[in-house]
Amino acid sequence: MASFGAQNPRFAPIVTEPAGALPTYGEIVTVGRLIKADRSIQYASGKLYADNELAESVDEFVSGSIAMETDDLEDEVAVAIYGAEVASKEVHYKSGQTAPIGGLTYRKALMRNGIKFFKTYYYPRVKAVMGNDTAQAKSDSITFGTESTTFTVFRCKSDDWCITEVFPADGEAAAIAWCDSKLGKTEP
Repeated sequence: MASFGAQNPRFAPIVTEPAGALPTYGEIVTVGRLIKADRSIQYASGKLYADNELAESVDEFVSGSIAMETDDLEDEVAVAIYGAEVASKEVHYKSGQTAPIGGLTYRKALMRNGIKFFKTYYYPRVKAVMGNDTAQAKSDSITFGTESTTFTVFRCKSDDWCITEVFPADGEAAAIAWCDSKLGKTEP
């Protein structure tokens, strides 16, 4: 399987988190135009050896992270995902601000055996941390700057930490609708 495209990272803050169910969300924001999303998962692992051989092995999800790079991060999005504050048109990032916990979705295009399809990703409970920033003077070549955000992935009360679904090549609109519906959007 080869992946060759990723799009539409969307975030929405959690409004309610019922026991045993997926969260419900508030207003959806598009994080930016997705350049890449690198997922890393941490597991608690244990092995039991008996009679000089491996008898049991357990690997359980602990947490994860998604290092996301986008082309831009507008001020309204920074407020929504980092918990920054707006005062008079200025966005203030303060020590002690708490980023809201929310849901994150995106989709990527894949090819398997010459057939294109879309795979959607839904992380029901994440928290954003602002990445580093670089500014560079203009020279004889142009280097584009991008925005980085790392989302910590938590298990939610339904025990889910990631949900995916696959859509055929002609199902891009359905893939977009699936992502939006996971964050609570019901209208087209």
